[in-house]
Amino acid sequence: MGMIPGPGAFKAAIIFFIVILLTLLPTTTSSSSDGKQHKKRPPNVVILFADNLAYDDVGTFQTNNNKSSNDLSSRTPRTDTLATQGLKLLHWNSPAVLCSASRAALLTGKYPIRTGVYPRVFEPDAQHGLLANETTIADYLQQEGYATKLVGKWHLGSRPGYLPIDRGFDEWFGIPYHMSGGSLDGHVCGKERDPNGTLWLPLFDGRDIVEQPVDLTNLAPRYVQEAREFILEHASQQQPFFLYMAFSHVHQLCAPRFAECQWASSHFSRGGGGGKEGHSFRAEFGDAVEEMDWILGGVMDALDEAGSEVSDDTLVIFTSDNGPWTAEQSCAGSKGPFKGTWLKEHVSDDCTACPSEYKPSPLPGQKRRCIYPGTNYEVMGVSCGEDSGLGSAWEANVRMPAIVRWKGGGVPEGQTSSEMVSTLDVLPTVLSMIGKDIPIGSEVDGIDVTDVFLGQAQSSSSSLPLREGEDNQNETSRRRSERALFFWRDGFKTGPLPAPFGRFDVVAMKIGWYKLWFWTKSSHYNADEEVYHDPPLIFDVLNDPAEAYPLDPDKHDDLIRHALHLMSEHKASIEWSAPLTLARDPKYLPCVNVESGCRTRPLPLDLDGGGDSIDQAEER
Repeated sequence: MGMIPGPGAFKAAIIFFIVILLTLLPTTTSSSSDGKQHKKRPPNVVILFADNLAYDDVGTFQTNNNKSSNDLSSRTPRTDTLATQGLKLLHWNSPAVLCSASRAALLTGKYPIRTGVYPRVFEPDAQHGLLANETTIADYLQQEGYATKLVGKWHLGSRPGYLPIDRGFDEWFGIPYHMSGGSLDGHVCGKERDPNGTLWLPLFDGRDIVEQPVDLTNLAPRYVQEAREFILEHASQQQPFFLYMAFSHVHQLCAPRFAECQWASSHFSRGGGGGKEGHSFRAEFGDAVEEMDWILGGVMDALDEAGSEVSDDTLVIFTSDNGPWTAEQSCAGSKGPFKGTWLKEHVSDDCTACPSEYKPSPLPGQKRRCIYPGTNYEVMGVSCGEDSGLGSAWEANVRMPAIVRWKGGGVPEGQTSSEMVSTLDVLPTVLSMIGKDIPIGSEVDGIDVTDVFLGQAQSSSSSLPLREGEDNQNETSRRRSERALFFWRDGFKTGPLPAPFGRFDVVAMKIGWYKLWFWTKSSHYNADEEVYHDPPLIFDVLNDPAEAYPLDPDKHDDLIRHALHLMSEHKASIEWSAPLTLARDPKYLPCVNVESGCRTRPLPLDLDGGGDSIDQAEER
């Protein structure tokens, strides 16, 4: 008769069984042909960031029809295709009303009030830029062994020490600020922007100015080539890469040549190879949108060229910094359904919003007349009530088109999400998806929305926090349901900042689809004064995207109390940073060589492209 095993033997058997089981479980390593175990490589990351591209400028987001990738009427077929391959986000919000702040928020995950990137954008002669004590997404990814590159617009400082190379990017090829930041051969800025005639728009490669002014006739193909070479190089080396493609489109060129305010490279320009008046970058707004879409397509083609394994294992995020500059009219995009109707109905029709650098100068029968100071250039502006795009917190400027694709990472294809997301969320979400934690104390305002990207978010019909005992959501979803987004802006009549900035304050906030307005005003520094609302105006921007019909505040007491509590907490959490964008000096202007007049090639005989000089009249 055999002996009965004792308790120790049973324990040993159980331990042995557990060890064997653990060896059979999947791990984060993979075997290669040499039989060795290798840690799984993290996904590549590509961020495609447009400049002033409105929600309604993208075919697949247009609300008047349901455009598909093969719809010839869509100007964005490649972007539309991207949407079919990934998740389309219908409630993506810009966290800032102007370009520099939006870009700082993308890279740091912080509101501009924390980084000091306010109240205006960084101008070409800015003394400062994004400070070195800020850790960008490029810094984090660089620390994880990623190759990092920016192609395109920076707009966070153009002096040495403030360039992308100084903020986590191994490489940079592009323009330091917006396309209206300097003159071109064939398009000279007016004296309001360039009084000395030396403000030529530069093109950088790393720390060096390689072209000044930049040649727009082939800039788009060069952007694509830079992105393609970067992708293929690091894919062949099996090194994870981060490409930040910050399009220079669709920002307009500088004033006062309003009739020639947009641009595209030769193959998309109105003039074809020769171009109007011998210059081939003349374009209309739609041409600029098409070229931006073409550049996006070139990046996606490069991923495919690198192989399906690379393409499938690349997290792609597409969105825009802000919406259309409404007062630029045909030079800018469409507000679409985000009409800002309440503003239009409550601002005096005598108030006129002019295109950039133009000033109101009405005449009898020409109430909207705007002039460029010191010249006879004149255009017609729009009602201030219509000017609810760039520079404001109305939906047209903060509701962004957005698409996420990661074929190998679980992002659903061809689906949509109505969850509230912000550009602030890109940094924490990307880091979460590659398995990296954000250091404690980093004061990041964005949250991890991985579950949204993966289509796992559990939508809540309520915009208020869950009550005790309601456990139908996980912790991530709970945090998101209690989340608020805050919209800061300047342009107040009074305050500690010099005119016309006044002060920088929260004018509106969102909790889910509810948007609460505390201060209303049109864009930028128009003549209409800010109006305070107590109780706040409340709009349901899901069912009322035009912000036309305020809800009854008496029926939303809980919402208002909760919103005021969240705003108080938000403001109390902020250690105010001094505004960095105000300090300016001409000595900081990017200049390749002072002796050459800040040019890399001689002045052309026909500097302004055969048109009238800026001191001559021009019919509009």
